[in-house]
This record gives sequence, structure tokens and C-alpha cells, in this order.
Amino acid sequence: MVHPKKNGKQFAEFLRQLVEANSERWLVLVIDNASYHRTRAVRQLLADHRDRVFVIWLPVYSPELNLIEGLWGYLKRSSLNNYFFGDIESLEAAIHQAFGELQQHPETALSLAYGIGKNLRKTA
Repeated sequence: MVHPKKNGKQFAEFLRQLVEANSERWLVLVIDNASYHRTRAVRQLLADHRDRVFVIWLPVYSPELNLIEGLWGYLKRSSLNNYFFGDIESLEAAIHQAFGELQQHPETALSLAYGIGKNLRKTA
């Protein structure tokens, strides 16, 4: 779900769509402690679906545990750096293209995850 702003309302809508799209599955979500992840609407939605949604809350400010941080860092360095996209649609297209390229080389995505793991060992 792409949206120009991050807020609790948008995150709750994302979760609602995720739950509906996976109505036959158990979901395990790993969520960081961004303020918009902990709004009343988000907490209520998670409570309403606690019979099939399990949440693992990451500790406050723990980028080394949040694997998406490694992916975003890679995208910023490799595909999105030093360029002004002008609008959200152009940025979104560049992100889709970068993900498409990663899908052609899954070993890159795996190495990003392992790179985060190495950093975690250093901090432990």
C-alpha cells in the first residue's frame, strides 16, 4: 500500500486489507514501535483479530532487528540515491523496478538479510 503520509489511519487500513486478503491464514506480524503503529485504531483492529493475528513488537529504536531497514538502505544506495523523482508515482515506479530487479537475483535479498544478522551479532 503506497500512501504519501504515514499515519495510524493508513496503517490500520493496510492491516485491514492484509487481514481480509489472508482470511484463511494465521498471520504473524513483526511491527516496530513507530507511533502510528500504536494508535487506538491499530490496537483495536489487532485486538479484534487476535484469534488469527499474532504480533511481535520490536523494542524501541532497534533498526538492527528490523530487516526492512536493510532493504530500504540497499534501495536508497542502489536505486533511489541522488535523484529527485518529482512525484510519488515516479518514486513508486522506481521502487517497483528495483524490487523487480531484486526478484531476478534472490541471492541479493538473502545477503541483505544476512548482513543485518551480522550487525546483530556485533551488538549482542
